[in-house]
Amino acid sequence: MDHLKNSFEKELKNKLAQKTQGAQSEESVLKKAFKYFDLNDNGTVEPDEFAKAIEKIGIQIPTKKDLNALFSLYDADGSGSIDYNEFSGILFQKGSGSRPATASLAGADPEQLAEALKTKLASRGGRGIIGLARQFKIMDDDNSKALNKAEFTKAMSDFALGFNNQQIGTLFDYFDVDHSGEIDYNEFIRAIRGPMTQGRK
Repeated sequence: MDHLKNSFEKELKNKLAQKTQGAQSEESVLKKAFKYFDLNDNGTVEPDEFAKAIEKIGIQIPTKKDLNALFSLYDADGSGSIDYNEFSGILFQKGSGSRPATASLAGADPEQLAEALKTKLASRGGRGIIGLARQFKIMDDDNSKALNKAEFTKAMSDFALGFNNQQIGTLFDYFDVDHSGEIDYNEFIRAIRGPMTQGRK
C-alpha cells in the first residue's frame, strides 16, 4: 500500500511541477483542480471527484480498485470524502501545529530529507552519527539490530534533529528499501555516511 501511495505522490508532484507557472505554487495548482470538481463548494471531494481532479492534473488512476485503495489512504476519518486542504497538507508534508525547524522542507522529497539529515548530523561532528547510532541501540529493545517505524520515529525525535513525525515517516520509507517494515540500523548509518546516490535510481 505504501508503494502505491509513494509512486502516486511522486507522479502527482512531478505533474504539478510541470503545470506550475510564474508565482503559482504547486499547492495552488492542486487546490484549483480540486475546487474545479468540488461542485457544492464544501472543501471536500468524493472518490469520483477525486479521480477527476487527479485526471485533470494528468494522472490516470488505472482501476476502480486502485482509486478506492488510494482514496481510503487519504480519507483518514472514513467519512467517504477527502478535505483537499488536508490532502495538500499531507502531500506537501505540512505538519499541523507548530512549524518545525525544517519547515522549509515541507514539500521535500525523501532524497532532500535524507540530505538534510546528513547535513544536520555532519554539523554535530563525530557525535552526530555515533550519537544517532547509540540512540537506535537504546530503542532496539529486542536487540534485532533493526528498528520498526515506531522505534525509528522515537529515536529520531529523541535525538532532536528537528524533523516532524511526517518527515521521519518519509525518511523511514526511504531507507526501508525492501519494504520489510524495519530498517537495519547499521545499513542506515552506512547509507547516511556514504553518498546518497549510491545504488539508488
